[in-house]
Amino acid sequence: MKTSELGERKLIALLTRDLYTNRRVISGAGEDDAALISFGGKELVATSDIMFASTHFPRGMKPEHIGRKVAIANMSDLAATGASPLAMLFSFGIPPQFEVEELRRIARGIDEVCSEYDAPFVGGDTKKSRELAICGIALGEIGRNEALRRSNAKAGDVVAVTGEIGNATLGLRMILGGMRAPGYKKLVDAFLKPKARVREGRAIAECRAGAAGMDITDGLLFSAGEIARMSGVCISLDGSRIPVSEEARRFAREHNIGERLLLNNGEDYELLVTVKGRRFREVKGNVEDCGGALIEIGRVTRGRGVLLDGKMVGTEGYDSMK
Repeated sequence: MKTSELGERKLIALLTRDLYTNRRVISGAGEDDAALISFGGKELVATSDIMFASTHFPRGMKPEHIGRKVAIANMSDLAATGASPLAMLFSFGIPPQFEVEELRRIARGIDEVCSEYDAPFVGGDTKKSRELAICGIALGEIGRNEALRRSNAKAGDVVAVTGEIGNATLGLRMILGGMRAPGYKKLVDAFLKPKARVREGRAIAECRAGAAGMDITDGLLFSAGEIARMSGVCISLDGSRIPVSEEARRFAREHNIGERLLLNNGEDYELLVTVKGRRFREVKGNVEDCGGALIEIGRVTRGRGVLLDGKMVGTEGYDSMK
């Protein structure tokens, strides 16, 4: 069997099966967006994400956009646990003919993110490769038992997101299609200039409300499915409450794109969380106090899987191995 036949989720399960661990590991490989490791009186949060020119950097991305994308992908995993960023490392696979100035511009894009989230670029590695490849590592910290965990969802919890869904998916489609449609800059910027919801994740974690969390880089429905699977619950979503921008709705109508595509594709760096119903107003207020948003889109119920407007839906999302 080839890895492409297995797919990313099953491949991760295979690679992480029966790994060595010890009592310091609170959340290990494959369990959450980032690993949680007991460290002194806190928890160290660690994550890694790798990207390749052929699959992650379409034509139309400037070097600065490439650097930002890789850095934000790693930073978003810290945000999904509610961690405070500490530092970042990046390793580069570089083709021999790659222009030095372009590499410098990629580094500037990375450093912009490091500065924005107060997480200095402290090291990494460089090697020759056939195509540009960049692997990031992000390190963060969080108080004991504060972290958002995929396994924390309970029946009766409110399901919420931190922002609009689908803008980046359509922005990527525009870039791949070479479209320059006026009035849709918001969609393109969502893909080229993503942000990580670090402040929002911290605001949720600080409430110690036992929240579940995951970022939406592989699609809203996929993330809902992962939280449902890890928590042993059903997540019931109300389609009318899912925030989709007017620009995204208009673009989808004009190009005959079903809204399900917006919910089941990647590139959004929003957070999907579940919060105890009696604590939701408090947590929402804390997120709003830091300048963010927390939008209710459903409830956690007994059962298994994901419901959208009362109907069970698939949650395959984006698979980077296919």
